[in-house]
Amino acid sequence: MKSFNTSIVFIFMFLLVLTVNAQDDKVKTSLEFQNSETATRLVKNYIAALQNGDVDAMTSQLHEKVVIYGLGRDAEPLNITQHKDFFINSTKQYTHTIGGDLYVPLKIENSSNAGEWLLSWGNNTITDKETGKQIQIPFHMSARVDGDKIVWMRYFVDLLNIAEGQGFTLTPPKK
Repeated sequence: MKSFNTSIVFIFMFLLVLTVNAQDDKVKTSLEFQNSETATRLVKNYIAALQNGDVDAMTSQLHEKVVIYGLGRDAEPLNITQHKDFFINSTKQYTHTIGGDLYVPLKIENSSNAGEWLLSWGNNTITDKETGKQIQIPFHMSARVDGDKIVWMRYFVDLLNIAEGQGFTLTPPKK
């Protein structure tokens, strides 16, 4: 009987340890963390530099090995040089006016997306410098920050809105 009781206690302790460890594996999120002000400042500076057409100031917010998704023509990410070239071309042709912007810092732990993030939403109204034609582009941007630089970024934009703003039409397939 003593051996049975010892076994029960051992099994109970083992299950307790598993339960405690399993709870530690839960994804943890927080809106307040030590670096949240820096993360917010970096992305706000990045957006302000875009509005000012200052690509060098945008680039200065980025880590030298930054990975940026959502700006290229395919699923391949841009590096810092490609990002700079993209916005040099964009700011030559368009002025960018950001409105309705919102910034939310978020820290994620125990996840493949662990890190300190800044999520941003808003509208980027681009104005063609030659024609004055405007296109409003709703956007969402997720930026992971490490220390005092943006190390990873993904843009989510309404591509159909951009295409229609440039005069393209969506034609459904013929039945």
